Amino acid sequence: MHFISEVISGAFGLVFFIAWVLLVLYALMSILRSSMNQNTKLLWIIIILIVPVLGSLLYIFWGRNQSFL
Repeated sequence: MHFISEVISGAFGLVFFIAWVLLVLYALMSILRSSMNQNTKLLWIIIILIVPVLGSLLYIFWGRNQSFL
């Protein structure tokens, strides 16, 4: 039974790790492709590198649509 729980937790851990990496990569690629100025891009990249999950989610749900930053 212990082996099964290790396999399941390992599988979920792998899925969450892959989702985390894809989220960060998607946000970074979106930033690099955007038409915002270089300072704003640099700021978003720094935010994502410091707090990857929160920074990526903030950019995806709020930062992509803001043109005044």
